Amino acid sequence: MEELLQCLNAHYAIHFDWSRSNRDMGSTSYIVYSGKKPYFLRFVKPALAATGINGVQVQQFLARRDFPVPAILPTANGSDWVEWQGGLLILYEFIEGEDVDPEEEAEAIGALTGRLHREMKDYRGELVKRDRDFYLGRYLATLERKAYPRVEAYRTMAEAIWEKAGNLSMGYCHGDLYRGNIRKGTDGKLYVHDFDTSCWGLPMYDVALICDRTDYFHFQEENFDRSQALLARFLTTYREEHPLGNEEAAAFPALIALQHFSTQATIMELFGMESFSHQDMDEQLLWLEQWNRQWMR
Repeated sequence: MEELLQCLNAHYAIHFDWSRSNRDMGSTSYIVYSGKKPYFLRFVKPALAATGINGVQVQQFLARRDFPVPAILPTANGSDWVEWQGGLLILYEFIEGEDVDPEEEAEAIGALTGRLHREMKDYRGELVKRDRDFYLGRYLATLERKAYPRVEAYRTMAEAIWEKAGNLSMGYCHGDLYRGNIRKGTDGKLYVHDFDTSCWGLPMYDVALICDRTDYFHFQEENFDRSQALLARFLTTYREEHPLGNEEAAAFPALIALQHFSTQATIMELFGMESFSHQDMDEQLLWLEQWNRQWMR
């Protein structure tokens, strides 16, 4: 932590006294303090530095459109980030409040997400393109490298999922729009965070992430109806901001299944091939088989 503070104090006009870890996934986040005033700091790891820069560019575009995002605080020389240990340090204003509860705020989140997708139609910067290989193929390739014996069962499932998802509209996708990346300020306003996974992909992927009420590890049949109910509320306001057809809405359960493929692949890219055992993969396969039987029914 001392080395981190030294780097910040060398590059920012603000003097920082102490920090604490907040979250560690694709990037590591901290709360850093100048006296009693908190700031939010993210360290984008070296493997994701390029997408981190794209995320900053997207966020600054949205800020200019008066879309609710935390302000990025510039360094003393006006840069939006600091290069550190091969990655990037990005400093933000701290939004006092709490992570949003989708079931309490479904309509507000629907309007916010619809506006996000609408505003990004005017974005002219470069976005990474995500297709079948990203959403499904990465995990299948990982299963093969790990010599997982039931890879064909996953492959058959991937084909069924892509049959539902492969013809959906493409457009801007935040890519990690879960409750931890939408913060409700003390003023009641909702703010979107963390644009590192921004891409040209499936906008419906964002919808599925935020409306998914399932337990990732434990299949519970009642969570299907719970997720569908949240989606219905979400869409009442989303569609006021951005069009979404019935075909996309009907593909919602398939996108939840697709998200499991994508998330598993990303976790193993970040934390190594051994972060999931064959038993873990068996359990995920069972979850997906139960889920698919339910939504195909």
